[in-house]
Amino acid sequence: MLYLHSLLLLLSAWTAWAGDEVVLEANESPPYWSRTLPGGGLGSELVQAISDAAGLQTRIEFVPLSRMIEDRDNNDLGNPEFYMAQQEFAAIIPIAVSEVSLFYYRPHYQQPPQITSFNDLKQYKIGVLKGTLIDRRAFEQMGLHFESSYAQASLFKKLKLGRVDLVFEIDLVGQQMLAELFPTMKTDFFRQPLPNSISPIAIMVDADYPHAGEIAKQYRNGLAAIIADGRYQKIVEKYYPDGQLPAGWFENLQRFQRLYTF
Repeated sequence: MLYLHSLLLLLSAWTAWAGDEVVLEANESPPYWSRTLPGGGLGSELVQAISDAAGLQTRIEFVPLSRMIEDRDNNDLGNPEFYMAQQEFAAIIPIAVSEVSLFYYRPHYQQPPQITSFNDLKQYKIGVLKGTLIDRRAFEQMGLHFESSYAQASLFKKLKLGRVDLVFEIDLVGQQMLAELFPTMKTDFFRQPLPNSISPIAIMVDADYPHAGEIAKQYRNGLAAIIADGRYQKIVEKYYPDGQLPAGWFENLQRFQRLYTF
């Protein structure tokens, strides 16, 4: 009788949230998150496939990054490092990985910038997306110079105009932005992936979100399901040149999943 009572309580809890829509917030960052791309971009496609496999209804809302970071009661999509200092999460579920690259505009240099150490960056003004530099003051005290913008498009326009010397951006985001802004000038821009810059892209469920633990479990199960049946790889491959995932993609994904299991 006690077992039946517990089962009825569990079913009641499931009914209370299974049909509700889970709202996740993302910053406009094509090709990961975008209102204009088919399927909403790589990240959006993964989230919807995970949700379908998990039997969840998920809606993605697009919000400026700085506002996402300041909001301490929402569910976020992106790099957990930007949010964990401000907000507590019931679950962080890595669903993809990204790498940061340094971009520069070739016509502004007789010789390519030689960036082999931290000190080499001190002579340049570096463009970054507002909100992505976690401890700006500490870096500036070390002699680095930054200029922030609210949008990636603004960063790369400043790069071409010479208002910044270098741009730090997620590699695939930077490539997509240059293809949109300067489609006939591909060879005028150079990108250099930064070592040890691989980060997770995750679903983050707020600690106080109703039924957060159960929702997170369903997302994890959905992710495992689409990896197992091949849907995951088909989605990600569409967004990379020649359909080739970066080396070590799944190893890095598993590493971050272990890191954020709590």
